Amino acid sequence: MKFACRTRGTAAPQGKPRVFLTGHPADLPACSEDIFTDILNIQDCAVYYDEESDAPCDKEALLQELEQMQLLVIPVTSRFLYQPNRSRDVEFPFAMERHIPVLPLMQEEGLEADFNRICGDLQMLNKQDPDPTALPYAEKLSKFLASVLVGDELARKVRAAFDAYVFLSYRKKDRRYAQDLMRLIHKNEFCRDIAIWYDEFLVPGENFNEAIADAMKRCSLFTLAVTPNIVEPGNYVMRLEYPEAKKAGKPILPAELIPTDREALKQSFPDLPPCADAGDEGAFSDALLQAVQKLAPGENDDDPEHNFFIGLAYLNGIDVEVDRDRALTLITGSAESGVPEAMEQLVHMYRNGDGAARDYHTAARWQERYADYWRRQYEQSGAREDGERWGTALYVLGSYQKELGNLSAAGQTYEQLLALNQKFLDLYKDAQAQERLADSCDCLGDICGAEGRLDDAKNFYLQSLTLHQKLYDQDKASQTARWGLCGSYDLLGDICEKEKKPDEAERYYLQSLELARQLYKEEKTRTVLSRRDLATIYTAMGNVRLAQGNKEEARNCYRQSFDLYRALCEDAGNLEDLNFAAIVCFNMGYASEGELQKSMFTHAFQMWDMLCRKCPDVAFYARRRDQAKRALDSADRKKEKTLNHD
Repeated sequence: MKFACRTRGTAAPQGKPRVFLTGHPADLPACSEDIFTDILNIQDCAVYYDEESDAPCDKEALLQELEQMQLLVIPVTSRFLYQPNRSRDVEFPFAMERHIPVLPLMQEEGLEADFNRICGDLQMLNKQDPDPTALPYAEKLSKFLASVLVGDELARKVRAAFDAYVFLSYRKKDRRYAQDLMRLIHKNEFCRDIAIWYDEFLVPGENFNEAIADAMKRCSLFTLAVTPNIVEPGNYVMRLEYPEAKKAGKPILPAELIPTDREALKQSFPDLPPCADAGDEGAFSDALLQAVQKLAPGENDDDPEHNFFIGLAYLNGIDVEVDRDRALTLITGSAESGVPEAMEQLVHMYRNGDGAARDYHTAARWQERYADYWRRQYEQSGAREDGERWGTALYVLGSYQKELGNLSAAGQTYEQLLALNQKFLDLYKDAQAQERLADSCDCLGDICGAEGRLDDAKNFYLQSLTLHQKLYDQDKASQTARWGLCGSYDLLGDICEKEKKPDEAERYYLQSLELARQLYKEEKTRTVLSRRDLATIYTAMGNVRLAQGNKEEARNCYRQSFDLYRALCEDAGNLEDLNFAAIVCFNMGYASEGELQKSMFTHAFQMWDMLCRKCPDVAFYARRRDQAKRALDSADRKKEKTLNHD
């Protein structure tokens, strides 16, 4: 095991949120640099990794290091899922057991179902998300990192909440004993709000003298972890840290963790006070209380906001050891006392499995309380900013309720959101209010569509279309306005398809297609997502033409869609694009006859067969492949029957 670290501009990692990048050793060389760049561009953190992840290691030492991490990032590949590796078999289960958040980054398409089967129901990110309506990857990553890692400004508030600082001095080879000592100190409730500085995760070769000197100035107590290693000649603690503490006049508390030669201690550390026996918890607690009683007044122990910050410290290991149980207790108490930031933090904790067992229902309940807090704030202040916070909280709550299958509750939440956004539009009459109202109409349309109330869904989508049309009329050059209008036409086309009204669906799809073509032709928007969006609409148009009985036009639309997906496959090698290309071929088979039909079914079969070989455990591709084989056999029987008849 050889831990290394990456930070912004090679800055020192001390005090930064700790992220651990792990995965199958064969995958990491190809994807690590991109992941380092993506994370560090967004978050000022320290990303650790094991340079010898394919070598045997001290499992206990590895897990001790992992326990102090705030996040595990895992590039998900076929190798990670299907081949034995330390990341999947040791590090990932440990993170789940200890409620350390895990961020799976999909590196190959078509693995989602197997990842959930093997690793559980985790949120995952895909840089090449095939959904053209999805949020950009960078925005999703930014939101996720913000939900599990503490930023600089919040970290400063957390550090300001501590009553005092203790400097923990120890030999590097005694790290595990130092961590035991930290836990022993904080086991005493009177030390809960005392921070402990120690040289966390120092990278060999770094110049950390300045960091240690600064910590020495801030600390009010110098604690020495005493083991036989501390008396080895010439070590850093003996040469620099202890003399500096004596020079600064710091109170000194030596804690004996392993019996150590007293004469050697006396010679190596002149004037060292008597050691407190760390093995005798009662005696150690008395010595500790005597040392810190003047340092920690404990005046804020009943302040919910103060306790929220201390809870964050234990959750994220900010100048204390990670203690997720204590963090959950403190943050929950703050939330129950009405601190909105604590409510929001609990939502993230329960959704991400961060310091608590993942529980989407509990997360939704706290999101409901968070939304209600901002409702009360808005009703009291009338400020647009408070109202928008309430609206955002409602939007998130509705998405959680929908995710849990509670469509009725989600519908009620979105109705509140619609009423609020309608009020904003009446009051402010600006583009932002129009966009928010259109979004809430789409949300309600989605709920109605999921419940089978197609007429109601269409009415909401038509309201959204009207709003997007106004935005487009105000600024026809706006890409945002055109994408919004394009999306509205597409949603209405989908509803008309479900209503078995292909002619009406055609009208909406044609309007969506025209806008999508315009956006695609503009070089600056010719992205993977714009190509997928255009391909999706061509596929929908092909389905409509086929339903109308116009097979020639259906084939033309399918060819356009297939060409886009094929180009995407060639550019990115994305498995999901290959799947969509196979679907288009399969559909084109039903729009064709004779040899062309057989050719299309054959191509579809071959593509799904290739996906089955790449992802052998993904049953979806096998079902598709079998479906294509049956269609091909049926076409052969049909041809044979025709020949026999002739």
